[in-house]
Amino acid sequence: MTSESLSFRPYARLLTMLGEQLIKNERIALVELIRNAYDADAEQVDVRFEDFNDDMTPSDASRIVVQDNGTGMTVETLRSEWMNPATPRKYVAKRAGKRRTALKKRAIIGEKGIGRFAVLKLGRRVTITTRPPGAEVEAVLQWDFSRFDPDFVTDDGHDTEVFLDEIAVAMVQNPPTRIPGDEHGTVIEIEQLNGSWGWPVVRRLSRDVFDLTDPVSRITEHEADDRMDVSVFCNGTRHDSVDATAAETLKALIEDKAVLRIEGTFACPTGTFSYRIGEGPAVEEIALEDPKIAGLWVWRSRFGRGRGTSTQLLLPVPFSCGTFSFHFYIFDFARGLDGTHSLTQKEKNLIKGHRIYLYRDGVRVYPYGDPDDDWLAIDVTRGTGRAGNFFSNDQIVGWIDIGQEENPNLRDKTNREGLIETGGAAHDLIFLVQVFLSYIKQYPFARYRHRQHQRSTARLVQDQVVPIHLTELRRALADAGHRTHANAVQRIERDYHRERKHLVQRAEISEDLAGVGLSVEMASHDIMLLLERGRAIARELAQTARLLRNEEISEMTDRLIGVLQQVVDGMRDVQTLFKSSRRRRKRLKVEPLLKKIYRIYKPLLDARNVRYRVVSAGPSPLVASTTDGVLMQVFINLFDNSAYWLETVDPDAREIRVTADSDRGELLFSDSGPGIDPEDLPYIFDAFYSGKGQEGRGLGLYIARQLLARHDYRIFVAQTRDRVLSGANFVVSFAAEDRS
Repeated sequence: MTSESLSFRPYARLLTMLGEQLIKNERIALVELIRNAYDADAEQVDVRFEDFNDDMTPSDASRIVVQDNGTGMTVETLRSEWMNPATPRKYVAKRAGKRRTALKKRAIIGEKGIGRFAVLKLGRRVTITTRPPGAEVEAVLQWDFSRFDPDFVTDDGHDTEVFLDEIAVAMVQNPPTRIPGDEHGTVIEIEQLNGSWGWPVVRRLSRDVFDLTDPVSRITEHEADDRMDVSVFCNGTRHDSVDATAAETLKALIEDKAVLRIEGTFACPTGTFSYRIGEGPAVEEIALEDPKIAGLWVWRSRFGRGRGTSTQLLLPVPFSCGTFSFHFYIFDFARGLDGTHSLTQKEKNLIKGHRIYLYRDGVRVYPYGDPDDDWLAIDVTRGTGRAGNFFSNDQIVGWIDIGQEENPNLRDKTNREGLIETGGAAHDLIFLVQVFLSYIKQYPFARYRHRQHQRSTARLVQDQVVPIHLTELRRALADAGHRTHANAVQRIERDYHRERKHLVQRAEISEDLAGVGLSVEMASHDIMLLLERGRAIARELAQTARLLRNEEISEMTDRLIGVLQQVVDGMRDVQTLFKSSRRRRKRLKVEPLLKKIYRIYKPLLDARNVRYRVVSAGPSPLVASTTDGVLMQVFINLFDNSAYWLETVDPDAREIRVTADSDRGELLFSDSGPGIDPEDLPYIFDAFYSGKGQEGRGLGLYIARQLLARHDYRIFVAQTRDRVLSGANFVVSFAAEDRS
């Protein structure tokens, strides 16, 4: 038996894998070299394209020079680190708590020890000249791989096995000439260039390097705390990275035309978003356990809806991404907007060129934020879910800040193409941003849109725009002597008023039909639950029939008949709604109709562990002069809202209590849910506004109010002193409203 000790001996083609094959493109390779300058505490980096053709395609004499004024490298650093792939120095220093640079206290970006090999993506011959502060000499390192093919399997055209340790790299120490005087830093010169170059690539690179350490000044009036300036020169002429006019226009758009300007933080330990909208001092909070979050489609698609059933609660969800902060500027791309938020097509195109960037310790994580990169999966989610639940990528500009200390699980991919997706941290970050933006779309943005709609509609109706224009046209025609045309316009005026009156009547009919349709939907939901129970019993009966022939079959048959009878009774209630919607008003006792609607919802309420109680106050039953259809539609909406919101609170605390007060002529419908958000309160009775976000239609309470108003009755939110339970408390008043 023999044994031997083997050692790894990598082939030289490992350099190709670390450089040309690992790095996606030339832009990312150059950005990687600039990131190294950031770690060296550089304040200025110059990228020079020298001896290129006029169209910025390379010639044989072309070269790229990257020069910084950072701390440079010592000779020992070149020997022990630069020449050793995957050196762990930065990684070990970070583990020991040394996460920041010596001079500027910047968070150290690199840790993998292979970023320098990005130069091999750019060219075959590399010269590195470096000088640390105070050094009397500058060190020059020369990599010349031009005699090898790109895969290092031929040497001067001859097939050979080339090992990494066989490639010699020359290093000399000279008096300072390339970095003279008191200067310090590093100069990297790359020749025999690889890849495809041209003006589009250079322009894209210029934009990339401008974004590298400054997410702020280009899109807002603020300045970054520690900005490293990067300049690009093309054949000796400085190339501006960003059009100055476009930059100022974008700043003005954000300051003046952004619908919502949001800055905030997600605190991972508490699961809470804290944010400020606009310049106001008030900081708002929304926790992940808030019912509005649990009701969002993006949340339910991952965790399901609500806090659980009567016996099981949804445990707090641990997220591994850590705490992060954010700035979002949201625009409204809708057509026909009035006022300051309207955008021209040119302005929209400018906004579309920017998305949500990601910065780690002030340095951009590429390619997140590029116009063609959907790293937050917003477009995908809009396609798989409901597009109306989310903003589009085009209408948001902003950035997210993370840090190595706050977010240790969010790490860059080795190829610098975003975050490592294994382990769940990156997915958690994306998910939480989706949740927050969906919440903003469904609530603050929805309130903005609702106010816009109200203002435009009110302006159109209150100002009598159409009649005024018709009158002005008729008078102008009459003054000009066109009597025939003026008379025609007068007929149009009369027809308009008749049509408007007709449309008002049609709207009232539509409200009736919508109320009936909503009732059918709610009742059918519970009917389907009963049918499912009937099917389960039928299956059980079939199995038993194969095994037994006794009275059990008869008993199960009776149970099946009972379930089906409940289905019939439910359908009768639905039919009652259709018939009653056409009946005339009469004095009705309220509580029997309330009980009928409760029977429809009882299976659902029982399944969700909701306690139900009716309290009668006063010497006589509560009565109302109306139709049973109106009352039933009102009660259906109240039960449905309570059932929805109660699902988001602790099962042991779920309760509905109804107080029928004949002395005051009122019915108080209370629940122990989360209550009505104060910001939603002004809008809950308006058409098409729902506090449920995308789950709601925004018609239920509106229809209830309209139907009651026709009979001079009202529905409103109870005053604090009149509330019975901690959640929503609605008063249905059957005391005729005084309209004198």
